[in-house]
Amino acid sequence: MSTMRSTPRAAVLLAGLAALSCGGQAAPAQTPAAPAREPIATASTPVAVEPAPEAPAPKPSPQSLVQAATKGLADALGARDAGKAASFFADDASAASYGGWEAHGRDEIAKRLQEFFAAFGDAKTVVMRAWTKGDIVVEESAWAGTMTGDFMGRTATHAPVGQLRVDVLVFDADGRVKELREYVDDAALLAQMNGKKDAPPVPLIPTNAPSVHVAAESPEDDKLAAWGRALGEGDAGAIGAGLADDSDLWVSFGDRPATHGKKALAKQMAGFAKAFPDAKWTTTASWGIDGFAIVEHTMTGTQKGPLGALRASNKPVTSWHWLTIVQPGADAQIHHVWAYANRVELLRQTGALDAFATKPRPAARRDTAKAPPAAAPGH
Repeated sequence: MSTMRSTPRAAVLLAGLAALSCGGQAAPAQTPAAPAREPIATASTPVAVEPAPEAPAPKPSPQSLVQAATKGLADALGARDAGKAASFFADDASAASYGGWEAHGRDEIAKRLQEFFAAFGDAKTVVMRAWTKGDIVVEESAWAGTMTGDFMGRTATHAPVGQLRVDVLVFDADGRVKELREYVDDAALLAQMNGKKDAPPVPLIPTNAPSVHVAAESPEDDKLAAWGRALGEGDAGAIGAGLADDSDLWVSFGDRPATHGKKALAKQMAGFAKAFPDAKWTTTASWGIDGFAIVEHTMTGTQKGPLGALRASNKPVTSWHWLTIVQPGADAQIHHVWAYANRVELLRQTGALDAFATKPRPAARRDTAKAPPAAAPGH
């Protein structure tokens, strides 16, 4: 009985407590949450994606730039295109043929080349040997043709002409020639244009590919460069002592084949020492390249004695430019020497140029008999 009466009281009490907890108001009924909306499918708008930037092309190596420029220059000269050839030179480039012409800048260089092409309309030039080291290229070449136009103050004689020469080309970082230094005997060319009987024969133009020598940047090349520098400043006696028994020497203005044998070479050098007893040699550049020493040097002295057919002048000669190519053997002795210089540079200083460059006389044309061409220096 008591349990049955307590139940309504408990219900009332619980209802009162609930009302008090709601601030005296009945708790509102909770609204059920709205269901989540289903996503509506829509067509996606394409987003433009920019392509990744291309990696910059690798910069050509200095060696490849030099090779390309050397080939381009040779092709332009072969095509007799003076403007194209000059385009391979830097804007402020300098060019000099020691004892002959000078040019500064592309326009002057193009002008000098055009003068040559106009004077020798059928001239052909071929590189025989080349040496490369870093930004330096040394080229030994032969050219031959006919004097079809005026040159060096002389009227065209249609005489057969040609020279052997060496060019030193110095390249800049962009692969353009910034300096050219040429060694060639213009006295021989004058004799040919004048039709002199004792003029040297026109060189033979080789048909074989040039012999190319590339520096290995090795200690051996460094030793050759140092050896060449010392050799370029040595006296005749010291050089003679270093000659091998089978050595030979060819000089660009000797008007004769190479001298063979240590004894004959020593005699030839002794004659030069008598002509210039106070000679002082100064090396300006030296490279060791693939078994060769290449030396640029100058000679200063007084011509006290005869030099070939040139009589003693007793006049000073300053900075007579030479380039000498030396090939020593494994025994470190001198076996082969090729020396280039311009006699005009000497003749001008001794006052003998006018006598040497006599007024030209009519010369035989190329289709008549002429002296046999001389063989080019050995490779």
